[in-house]
Amino acid sequence: MSKRSILFVIDAMAFDVVRDWLANDRLPNIARVIADGGSLHPCISIFPSITPAATCSIATGCYPKDHGIEGACWYDAESKDTAYFGDDLRLVVQEGMRDYLLDFGDRLNFERLRVPLIYEQLHAQGIDSASLNFMWFRGPHVHERTTPLGIRLAAGRLESEVSGPKYLKLGDFVHDLPEGVGEVEGMETGMFGKFGFHDDTTAACMKAMAAADKLPPVTVAYFPLNDSDAHEEGLTVAASRRLTKFDEFLGEFVELIGGWERVGEDYTFIMVGDHSQSEPHGDEMKLIKLDEYLTDYRRADFAKGITEGAQLMVCPNMRAAAIYFADDCLDVRREVVYHVLKDPNVDQVIMENLEFHGARKFVVATSDRGRLEFWRADQENPATPCDLDGYNEVHEATDRFGNRWAFCGELDVLDCRIDEAGKLIEGLYPNACERIEGAFTAGASPVWVTAVPGAEFSVPETSQHPGGSHGSLHKEDSVSGLIVSSDLSPELKRSGRPPSRIIDVMEYCLNSIGAKRLEKDEVDVPSYSVAADR
Repeated sequence: MSKRSILFVIDAMAFDVVRDWLANDRLPNIARVIADGGSLHPCISIFPSITPAATCSIATGCYPKDHGIEGACWYDAESKDTAYFGDDLRLVVQEGMRDYLLDFGDRLNFERLRVPLIYEQLHAQGIDSASLNFMWFRGPHVHERTTPLGIRLAAGRLESEVSGPKYLKLGDFVHDLPEGVGEVEGMETGMFGKFGFHDDTTAACMKAMAAADKLPPVTVAYFPLNDSDAHEEGLTVAASRRLTKFDEFLGEFVELIGGWERVGEDYTFIMVGDHSQSEPHGDEMKLIKLDEYLTDYRRADFAKGITEGAQLMVCPNMRAAAIYFADDCLDVRREVVYHVLKDPNVDQVIMENLEFHGARKFVVATSDRGRLEFWRADQENPATPCDLDGYNEVHEATDRFGNRWAFCGELDVLDCRIDEAGKLIEGLYPNACERIEGAFTAGASPVWVTAVPGAEFSVPETSQHPGGSHGSLHKEDSVSGLIVSSDLSPELKRSGRPPSRIIDVMEYCLNSIGAKRLEKDEVDVPSYSVAADR
């Protein structure tokens, strides 16, 4: 049998939680993976550290600037509409249920996504794959799709076919597992089972495929509920409910594939979270009410986009928020930055330097730690004079991933310093420069605002998250757990190797079965069209 790789994506699986629970013998089957030669690693998310963008980075190996998914909510300057992929009912109602479902189910994959997914990378190399309940599923194979009755009554019927990898499970909508897999027991369905987008459904499909020995060379399996439970009750309660249940499933799954001796030999296991969460620092999450600082400006209607007369649009992303502007009026941007920095729970304001027309420069401003401008300092972008008012001296440093940056201003803004060897030493904001650069696509250039730990942004359209939240650059939001089996572990434990990033995970998965990452133009991505009735 040729090698098979399983990528388990566990939403909001935090490195600190997994480490601590392993130390207390709470996850015996994950501990067995590690005891048999595997390992646990911190894994750095993207910015904004939020699920749609972060899971896309896992599935593509790219930052948002390349894959095009800017967060959970953003303004698409090209199509002049608002993209929303969260679960706040008020925003869903504003967008319209049918448009929301078309966005989440189809436009996200077939219109907004700009680069190949892992399944398309594999198909180009003649390798079959499966996606189980993952929001990223675009691929070359056509599958029959049904629309559950409750959805039909609320939003109408969706298209009867959808394209994905060779094998595809999408909740109650698509059930196309390998031939020979019998009836799948234990799935959660219907409205109270999240229409099949449930950990138990993913686990049941995995076990059924394993029992029938029908797992393809690569399977991506998504477990969403750890995140939603953590939002309500915190990471510890979520772990006691979801990580322990995942661990039990893992033990059952290993028995069905033939036992522990096959893990690392015939199967590669990769388990990764897309981000972590910041929990309340006190009794409850502190709220940053952005509207109170933007009363002097005409806000765009979320459902209509930035129309004539509107000056700006706020796109909430939990512990981060993107503010988009109707034009490039720098005076309005400066005023908005000044106003939002008045809130003591605002951590940073992050933006591009739109006055500079050479290499892309980025500015990070704070209320109490000063300002910093940085940009790439390589052969294509040689060091240039600083554009930041009040600062002149430029310093260069290399980060732990080999990126060379030029800095002007206060390094305390990103809690970093430059050592005597010219290395960038990080603190509270891991891999901040690369992640900030990776957040800005070629479209509209927003002003990003982040919250201090224990706080999140509040706008009238969104609900709050009492147990925990995420989205910012801070390490509390940004360091997920990565567990790999023995065949991948030696390379990841190599002395001097930098920590992993979620953008590295796809390549680990490909390499584990002898495939490689192809360039975008080497992968034939068919053109897809999404039926619409806007």
